[in-house]
Amino acid sequence: MGKDYKAYEYFTNQGQPPGKALEFSSGLPLYWGDQPIVAGPAYVGAIIFFLFVLGIILVKGKKKWWLLIGAILSLMLSWGKNFPLLTDFMIDYFPLYNKFRAVSSIQVVLELCLPVLGILGLWELFKASVDKKEKLNALKWCFFITLGLGIFIFLIKGFFSFEGLRDEVYRGYFGDDVMTMIKRDREAVYINDTIRSLVYVVLAAAALWFFIKERIGKNLLVIALGALILFDLVGVDLRYVNEDDFVRQHEVNEPFQASQIDQLIQQDDSIFRVFDPEEGVNGSRTSYFHKSIGGYHAAKPRALQDLFEYHLYQNNLQVLNMLNVKYIIQKDEDGKSFPAINPDANGNAWFVDQLLPVSSADEEIMKLKDFNSKKQAVINTKTYPTQTKLRFEVDSLANIGLVEYRPDYLKYKSSNANDGFAVFSEMYYPSGWDAFIDGKPEPHFKVDYALRGMKVPAGTHEIEFKFEPQVIEQGSQIALAANILLGLIVVGGAGYSLFGRKPKDT
Repeated sequence: MGKDYKAYEYFTNQGQPPGKALEFSSGLPLYWGDQPIVAGPAYVGAIIFFLFVLGIILVKGKKKWWLLIGAILSLMLSWGKNFPLLTDFMIDYFPLYNKFRAVSSIQVVLELCLPVLGILGLWELFKASVDKKEKLNALKWCFFITLGLGIFIFLIKGFFSFEGLRDEVYRGYFGDDVMTMIKRDREAVYINDTIRSLVYVVLAAAALWFFIKERIGKNLLVIALGALILFDLVGVDLRYVNEDDFVRQHEVNEPFQASQIDQLIQQDDSIFRVFDPEEGVNGSRTSYFHKSIGGYHAAKPRALQDLFEYHLYQNNLQVLNMLNVKYIIQKDEDGKSFPAINPDANGNAWFVDQLLPVSSADEEIMKLKDFNSKKQAVINTKTYPTQTKLRFEVDSLANIGLVEYRPDYLKYKSSNANDGFAVFSEMYYPSGWDAFIDGKPEPHFKVDYALRGMKVPAGTHEIEFKFEPQVIEQGSQIALAANILLGLIVVGGAGYSLFGRKPKDT
């Protein structure tokens, strides 16, 4: 909400400076409904929808039906939990359907079908073989259907409460008066956009009527419809992407400036992690300058998310230690941030003398509440039934350290007089990471709910972890074979065109 909304007017009437009033109103959501995360609508445009209805009436044959069914089906699938009969069926029986981050992403199918059928309808209108009376009749029905739908949407506004999912939070912060203003703003947007859509429909219908009556030509009609569609779509798009969303190039290349804290931490050239409790798992600033246990990504590692929810938000230092968090950003009495050193961080790898057996993932994560991460490791013996040895001897001379670090390659040096069990402060991910001891493949295990563990024989050894996902290797081979085949087809086709046998003269 900006300066044109009643919420802004309310804040200024309450004596707030214009800048502060704009800050308050800009943070208030216009969206009303129960979707938890809404950035912007999938808007195809009032005129595109109008032409889509025209296509339903004019287009004949299979093209119309698969486009219409595709649009309706994708719309129903985007309802998600609001239409569980269809959604659950797709999740249960269609491979990979449950991998969609949001069910509403299926609307890309609708966003394809509507304009395609609309253009086909317009093409039918251009055909000289179609009777003018049929064209006028189709336009009449299309106009009345679309106009009637718009009027119906306008009239049912009284059935809506215009309340959002988190309105109670805003009510507690701003009070009932502000919430009344927000609802009035939401209703005003609803009314204005309905009227706006109807105006575009009337203008598009008028342009088509003039064309059918041969008052304007085909080229002028295309220009007029193109301009109307452009104004319609861009007018809505600018609400979500405008000049305020663009920044200078140097701000994109360097979105954060290193603070004194960052510069101080960067003087430490060892390999460790940094944790800023204020950012939690979602912050990106710390990750920009340091190795961290947080960061922003749409798909977060579930194990790390669970560690945050069950332990890190409860200040479990043992979990911070096993994640090799050497610096924790804290604030002093004056509110200034400083990097507190965690002297108990376990490092990049260590030997333990005891494995704590559990039989489920729930037990595994809960066991982290009361264990010594330096001496003990939690292992799910149901997942690894062959790991029966639970005690190991660790003397004072045993050591293991990280000597080479790359995103897809890790090398450690270990020395131990006895057979031991090492824990590595790296996330366990079996779909690609392979372990080697002195160049020979060796199995490794998931321990401490999220980390890697491995049996290491007595003596001095070189331990390596390599990220070698089989799917990438197979995909590369398939892509190479496909490219070679395509090249052969192109060369063969060109050769045949140039040197193929010509037909004999008869």
